[in-house]
This record gives sequence, structure tokens and C-alpha cells, in this order.
Amino acid sequence: MAADTDSRPLEAGAELERTLDRLEARMEALQFCLRAQRTSPRSELWRHDLRETRETWFRLVDPDGQDPIPEGS
Repeated sequence: MAADTDSRPLEAGAELERTLDRLEARMEALQFCLRAQRTSPRSELWRHDLRETRETWFRLVDPDGQDPIPEGS
């Protein structure tokens, strides 16, 4: 029986899932901050952090794909 060289080891897959979960939680927290405190002096920083976190999440999910969610949604 030949080993599938394209599959990731179980540990790497589990680590990727944990990373994606953490990034999703971070995005939700940043979105909440932006909605709750729109006039905060930190809102630009949160918006920038949210954009970078989303880019990282999408890059991990589909390295060759594009962000299907338009900016500002």
C-alpha cells in the first residue's frame, strides 16, 4: 500500500485548524470592537488589524485563491 505523499500529517492539519479558529475569533472580536466603538481613536488600528487577519486567514485556507468577501463588509 503506497503512502499518499500529498496528505499532511494529522498534527499539521490539527495545528492549521487551531490557527484558523484563532484567526476567526480574532476577526469576530475586531468586528465587534469596530461596531461597538466606531468613534474610538483605535478604530483605524482595528480596521487595519482586521484586514491583515482576514488576509492571513484566506491565505491559509486557499493559498492560490482570492478573498471572496469584499472589503468593508
